[in-house]
Amino acid sequence: MIPYGPAGNKAKSFEQRIDTQRKMDDKQNCLLCSRYQDCHDDSILLFAQTPILRRIVKSHLAEMQVSFQAEGDLFRVESGYVQALKGLRQRLSEPERQDLRVSRERGPRIMGAGSLEEYARRLDTEWFDTSLQNDAFTIYFQPIVDAAAQSVFAHECLIRLIADRMYSGGEILDTAMSRGSVHLFDSYARQLSVRKSGQQFIPGTKVFINFMPSSIYDPVFCMASTLQAMAETPLKPSDVVFEVVESEKTHDVRHLRRICEYYRNEGFGFALDDVGSGSNSLQMVCDLKPDYVKLDKSIISRVSEPMYRTVVEKLAEFAGEYGLHVIAEGVETAATLEVLQSSGIRLMQGYYFAKPAPEMTSPDTFRAASAETGPGKRRENSESRGTSDARAVSA
Repeated sequence: MIPYGPAGNKAKSFEQRIDTQRKMDDKQNCLLCSRYQDCHDDSILLFAQTPILRRIVKSHLAEMQVSFQAEGDLFRVESGYVQALKGLRQRLSEPERQDLRVSRERGPRIMGAGSLEEYARRLDTEWFDTSLQNDAFTIYFQPIVDAAAQSVFAHECLIRLIADRMYSGGEILDTAMSRGSVHLFDSYARQLSVRKSGQQFIPGTKVFINFMPSSIYDPVFCMASTLQAMAETPLKPSDVVFEVVESEKTHDVRHLRRICEYYRNEGFGFALDDVGSGSNSLQMVCDLKPDYVKLDKSIISRVSEPMYRTVVEKLAEFAGEYGLHVIAEGVETAATLEVLQSSGIRLMQGYYFAKPAPEMTSPDTFRAASAETGPGKRRENSESRGTSDARAVSA
C-alpha cells in the first residue's frame, strides 16, 4: 500500500487524498472479492451455496418485494440492494448469513467472496468512511504526570469521534481493522495528532503519538506525510514520542526495531506500551531498548499485592540501570499512587489525575488543582467515580 504523502499530492485537497487512499485500501482489502473492482456499482450478486438456502433467499426476496433475477445458484439484485441485504440479515439465521456470499462479479472468485454477515457489518460501520472523508475525528489529550514534581510531563493523543455518540479509540481502531483501512487510518491519525498537538503544544512537555507497526512497511516512506504535517507546527522531533500500540501482538521484532531505529535517527522518542501484559513484552524491552516503558494496567491495578509490587520495583530498578523511563498506566486511586511512588515510579497516567479531554492540561492548572484538592480529596473523588468509568475513558 502506498500512503498519501508529500510527493505528488501537495496539490490535492485533503478530501481527495483520503478518497484516493480509501480506494487503494479497498483494492487490497475488499470484503466482496479477492481482487479490486468498482465497489460503487448499483447491482450485486448473491451466491447461495445450497438448494435449501437458494429457496430461502428467493422466498425472502419475493416477500420484501425486491426486484431480482435468478441465474442458477445466483441472485442478481439491481436496485435497492442495500435495503435488500439489511432485510436478509434480519431474516436469515447466523449460519445462513455466513453461507450466503455477496459479490459483484460471477466466476470462480465468487467462492472467496465475503459472507452476507461480513458485508452487513461493513454497512453497519459506514460512519467510519464518512467520518474519515469529512475529517470528523478529533484528538483528546490525557496528561502523563511527574507525580514527584506534581507537574505535567507529557500528553498522550487519543483518537475520538463525536457523532451520534462518543466513539472510543478502541472501537474506532477495531472498525478500521474490520474494514481493512488500518494503513490509511493509522497515517491519518498520526497526522491529526500532530496537527491538534501543534495547536496546543506546551513548551517543556512532550507529546505521545500512537502508531501500529503493521501499518508502516517502510518508515522513511510511510512517515513522510507525518513529517510534513509536523513541519507546519511548532513541534520538534525532540518534543514527540511515538508509542507502539498492541505491542504484544507484534511478531516481527526485526521490523519493529527498524522503525525504532528510524525514530531515533530522526530525533524522536520511542515508547513501548502494555509492558507486562504479553509473554514477549519483557524480551521486546531488551531487544528494542525503548526510551519509555509503559507498564500495563493489569499490573498497576494489583500493585498493592506483594508480588505485583515486587515486579514493579524490579522493573523500575532495571529501567533506571539502563536509562529507561517507566510510566505507570491506569492509576485510579491515591492508594495506587502512594505504592507506585514508594516503588520508585515517578511518571504516571490515569483517571486519578485527569481524564482525556479536548484541551491539554497546562502545568500551572495541574499544580493548582493538586494544591487545592490534596491527596485526601483526590482519594475521595477517585473512589466515587469508580474503576469501570475510569477504564472507559482511558482507552
